[in-house]
Amino acid sequence: MESRCSSRFARPLHGFTLVELLVVIAIIGALAALLLPAVQAAREAARRAQCTNNLKQLGLALLNYESGRGELPFPSYADGVNNWAPHILPFLEQGNVIAGYDTKQDWWRDPNRAIARTHLSILLCPSTPDQQRFEDKPEKSGPNKTGACGDYFVPTGVHLDINASLPAADQFPAGADLQGLIAELSETNTSNKLKAVTDGTSNTIAVGECAGREDVWRGREFYEVDYTGSPKIRARGGAWATTDNPYDIGQRIAWNRPEPIPGEMRINNSNEWGHAFYSFHNGANFTFADASVRLLAEDTNLRVLAELVTRANGEIAARQ
Repeated sequence: MESRCSSRFARPLHGFTLVELLVVIAIIGALAALLLPAVQAAREAARRAQCTNNLKQLGLALLNYESGRGELPFPSYADGVNNWAPHILPFLEQGNVIAGYDTKQDWWRDPNRAIARTHLSILLCPSTPDQQRFEDKPEKSGPNKTGACGDYFVPTGVHLDINASLPAADQFPAGADLQGLIAELSETNTSNKLKAVTDGTSNTIAVGECAGREDVWRGREFYEVDYTGSPKIRARGGAWATTDNPYDIGQRIAWNRPEPIPGEMRINNSNEWGHAFYSFHNGANFTFADASVRLLAEDTNLRVLAELVTRANGEIAARQ
């Protein structure tokens, strides 16, 4: 009798109906959709912070180099084809990596070849999609120019070609001093010294981002590097040791192609050599000559951007 009563009043058992299951799935999906952008934003903020730290360390290394040598490095060297990076790596606690590197020998030849193929996190922006890129440019004779890529470069100045992208009132006159903080060796520039920065060290860019080379990025469109195809595709200057790393900004010359780099000349328009600056942030990070780091927006006025590159063109005094 007792068992009969128990069974009579027992609550019926049943699972979720299909409708209830679909509602639960929809709620979970909606929550995931709401959380995903926040998670992605947090991850990008962390990557941008690491990029900022990298650039801060590069700025301090340049100042330590200047303090020890009495001058800043040149962007490139001809007696042993190398750029600025191997010269400052010992000031970045990378002495163990650079040990054995001979700056009197070309960067892609022994004994430098194996070292130049080493990816250095201090020279890579964490937001760049492919952290293991290589430059592997074929040469007519000798080994390919092969080296691990980096994402930072020193702007050597502003090219007068920039005038074609500036309104008439903003154009630079012929003969303007458009050299950057780390300018090329020439008859009129035999050394790079901080005292030459008359525009102010907090107003002069030392290092900027040109991320993603040797692949080409135009806007957020990706074109994989192709040295021999038709058309040829290359964002020249990918390897961290190459003399193609630095350049004057303001140009539209696509590598081995007749048509110019398209689009508005601005931050994040293209990562091709000579153009401007390129980053995978919303904007781009910059180290200034005082080792401070700032994020500049993509829509930064081109004339203002150019003024921040030059070290002694008198723009700050003119504004005052």
